[in-house]
Amino acid sequence: MTDKKGNKYYWSAGVTKNEVIESLNDNRPSRFRNQFNRRVLVLFTAACLIGLSFVFFIDQPKLKSYLEIVLLVIVFLLYFQLRKSVRNVADAPDELLDERQIAIRNSGYLHAYRWLSAVIFVYAIVFIGFFEIFSGSLNGATNVKFSQPLIAFCMWVACLPSMVLAWLLPSEHSISEESK
Repeated sequence: MTDKKGNKYYWSAGVTKNEVIESLNDNRPSRFRNQFNRRVLVLFTAACLIGLSFVFFIDQPKLKSYLEIVLLVIVFLLYFQLRKSVRNVADAPDELLDERQIAIRNSGYLHAYRWLSAVIFVYAIVFIGFFEIFSGSLNGATNVKFSQPLIAFCMWVACLPSMVLAWLLPSEHSISEESK
């Protein structure tokens, strides 16, 4: 019973205490402990998010819905893999991290917010440009459904802190049992 009580859930971060502690103490080998592999994961996630954003421009409704569902599932799987690859540091509350990890996380958030402003700028240019060129004016936007770009933008907001940390953190070298 005490084990259940000790596993506090942090609603604002979306993690549990045990999840963060297990992730930080995990010594099992993983292909995402290597910086190159994490960067490939970040680039693949970004490509899927861009693809999810531009599903909006597909005219055929059946293809559009299938592609949206497939890309959304892929993005969710990549999001959870990104969180795992940075050991939930981007989402962990201060009380579960040491000072060095807090500094790394806060620096990652600074870079993530800078990238988020660039993402917002690109979204604004692309979608306003689309309506100016193809619809003639922004008044034609009343019949258009923005679900795909909105979902993609929300996923950008959720993924960017982990993406930045995955890109910036150096490779982890596993400690072999013999050297202990």
